[in-house]
Amino acid sequence: MVRHLIHIGYPKAGSTFLQAWFERHPELRFVDGGLGGFRNVFELARPSAGAYKYFVTSREDLSAPREGAGENPLEVAFEWMTHTERMKEHRAAVCGALKGLFPGSLILIVTRGFMGSIRSGYSQYVKMGGLLGAYSDSYAAVREDAVSYISAFYDFDHVIGLYAGAFGEENVIVLPYELLRDDQARFLNTLESRLGLSHVDIKLGRLNPSLSPEELYWYPFISRAVSAAAARLGAKRSRRVYGWYVGKIVENRLSRLVGVLRLLYPDRRITEADFTDELVAYCRGKATLLKENPLYAPYAAEYLWDAGDAPS
Repeated sequence: MVRHLIHIGYPKAGSTFLQAWFERHPELRFVDGGLGGFRNVFELARPSAGAYKYFVTSREDLSAPREGAGENPLEVAFEWMTHTERMKEHRAAVCGALKGLFPGSLILIVTRGFMGSIRSGYSQYVKMGGLLGAYSDSYAAVREDAVSYISAFYDFDHVIGLYAGAFGEENVIVLPYELLRDDQARFLNTLESRLGLSHVDIKLGRLNPSLSPEELYWYPFISRAVSAAAARLGAKRSRRVYGWYVGKIVENRLSRLVGVLRLLYPDRRITEADFTDELVAYCRGKATLLKENPLYAPYAAEYLWDAGDAPS
């Protein structure tokens, strides 16, 4: 019997890598942006010759649902500030919908340690046209909102507990991104074993890499300039222009411009010092359900566990 695998993706936690793997494994049916391996009902109505074990749904938006999911609005920089308080409510609604549609599904959640998530998450935010720089006065002005968002977004206990309650603990697979980072083969072998898949040697390079320290510094400056210019074109055209601009960042088409700015201002870059311990402190106690998982034992510090709290 073919089952449905739902990957509740987190940004910069191997989601792009996993989606590429899902697409290439012959026992999985996956379509980027699709539902259950299908783009639409017409594809579902066409007989498939594949010997699949799972139909797969995978999307990062499932970890933090929002009204603008799938869009790239001009005000992307501040959208996260408008739905923090309702994040748990939105997550529960999406979980309920998935339970109603696909009650026998298997759930996959890949977590990433808090500081790594924050640093790489900021890179993804900048890559998608975010306007706030970690170095800027505006960042200090919204620090409280940023801390609130980070604390809610990276509440792994809430997400794991939500899906375990809906689908059963035995149907929820939780793996550390750090294992994928450190030992890709072991990560994939573990996942194949948990899913009951045949081993397939699939070679994938590094996908969706973070921006360089210089790009992290300069892109918010460029984004604010483009945003201000696009705003003069009216709402509809400004969204289209800004979406086109974000595509250039994602494709790294502005690297030459950043290279020129790097030569002019060689000391302008984002460093680890720009990410304070204050941000991470609010994540403490948000990953207690992972302590008993032996795969997490080497990564206790990254999940803010004291030495005595590490899994055995």
